[in-house]
This record gives sequence, C-alpha cells and structure tokens, in this order.
Amino acid sequence: MPRQSKNTASSDRAQRVAQLQRRARTKERRSLSGIWIGLSLVLALIAGLVTWAIVSNEPVDLGAVEVYDDPEDPADDLERSHVETAVPYEQQPPVGGPHHEAWWTCGTYEEQVPDHHAVHSLEHGAVWLTYQPGIGDDQLDELRDLADQDFVLLSPYEGQEAPVMATAWGHQMSVDSADDPRVAEFVREYRQGPQTPELGVTCNGGTTTDLLGG
Repeated sequence: MPRQSKNTASSDRAQRVAQLQRRARTKERRSLSGIWIGLSLVLALIAGLVTWAIVSNEPVDLGAVEVYDDPEDPADDLERSHVETAVPYEQQPPVGGPHHEAWWTCGTYEEQVPDHHAVHSLEHGAVWLTYQPGIGDDQLDELRDLADQDFVLLSPYEGQEAPVMATAWGHQMSVDSADDPRVAEFVREYRQGPQTPELGVTCNGGTTTDLLGG
C-alpha cells in the first residue's frame, strides 16, 4: 500500500482541525443563542410581574359609597339605642340606627337575617354583604370567599335595589356584580374600620334567632 505523502497527511489534519473549529463555533453560537433566549424570557417575566404589581396596587375608587353618618357632626349621628320592637329603617338594607340588644353572629346565611339584629353587628364593625335572591352561583362564590373572615355578614336581601350591596355602619355601596373590585375594597376599608361605633367588640357569640319573632 502506498504511503500518504507528508502534504496529504498535513492536509487531512488541517481539514480535521477546521471541522472541529466549525463545530466549536456552531456550538458556541447555539449556546449564545440559548442564553439570549433565556435572558429575553426572564426579562419578559420581570416586565410582566412589574406591570401586574403596578396594576394590582392601583387604588380602587370608593367614591360610590353613600355616607349616612358624619362623625364630625353629632347632629347627624345615627341613633344607637336598643329597642324591643321592629324598626322601620329608611334604607334597605339599613345602615344603622336603633337596634336589638343582641347582635347577629357574623357569617354566611342562606336566608334573610333580621334587620334589627344585623344593625347591631354593624355597630360592632361588621360589613354586611347582601344580594338579590337568584343571583348566579359564580357571584355567590365570590361573596362567600369575601365572607370567609371575621366581621363579615353575608345574606340574601329581598327587595334591595341592586344585585349586590355592601353596608357598614353609616356607609353603603351598590354594585351590579360581586366580582366588582370595589366590593373587596369596601370590605378591606370598612371591616372594623374608623366608622365603627363600638370598635373591638366581637361579632361572634351573638344570636342566630330573631328574638323579636318578626
């Protein structure tokens, strides 16, 4: 067998070296491409999180809340006397006024609760979420999630003017849907909020029976 000449062997080695160099450059380009793709994904994720944080921290406007009690004007205070008879409240649901001495234990109820007991719960700092009977299950689930905390009372309310209403002592807001972000903000703002006449008094251990029988 004829031997390879020195020039042929040298040429083969050069070709192999060139091939290895091409593979190395290709691998390097792929590696850099992967790094840039990964970096782009990380930057996109960070941008998304920053945007979400900005949007989620935007204040919710509670300008639709109607105020019926002015703590700076004693003449405009809602009456807080205890009664043994039913009270003809102006608002439906009521926002305050005379009430039974027994408050209604906070929680979720499937039946309408008595006004004169629920008003006493408001006096203790409860937020009363009410809804028109017959609203959808998805809306009820939203309200039940919000009611799964202390000092929140949830019940249907026959005849109320809006599908969902949120009430605290002297404050009330009407919305068309339970997933309106103002409902959750109302709960955050007024549950044991500064409007509470008897701050620090429990909303547990009250009654779940109408003691006036009405």
